[in-house]
Amino acid sequence: MAALVAITVVLARPACGGQVSCRPNIFGGQDCTGPDGRSSSRPNVFGGYDTTLPDGSHSSSRPNIFGGEDITSPTGRTVARPNLFGGRDYTMPDGTRIESRLNIFGSDDLHQPDGTRVTCRANIFGGVDCR
Repeated sequence: MAALVAITVVLARPACGGQVSCRPNIFGGQDCTGPDGRSSSRPNVFGGYDTTLPDGSHSSSRPNIFGGEDITSPTGRTVARPNLFGGRDYTMPDGTRIESRLNIFGSDDLHQPDGTRVTCRANIFGGVDCR
């Protein structure tokens, strides 16, 4: 779950380019801090999470029939589904794809269409740090 919230923040703000750090909050979600500010999530009635992004906008996720999640944000709908590498493939609202793979740090590496990679690591707070 921590990776999903961090990924939501990273995907919703692709120009941020900096580090995102998350930790669990008292609502059963995650609080994330990055270059654009702070986001906060909490579970919703659909089995996913509602997230308030740093600019005050909201995203919402819910499980889909592919074993992944649908994430609805101000930029559109992102579809996540499991892949063969133990991670997820994300189809963005504009049709581009981002692939995540499990890494040796207990989290995910995100491989973006432009060839850049975002690496996430579990942190001491029970969340993740991505850069």
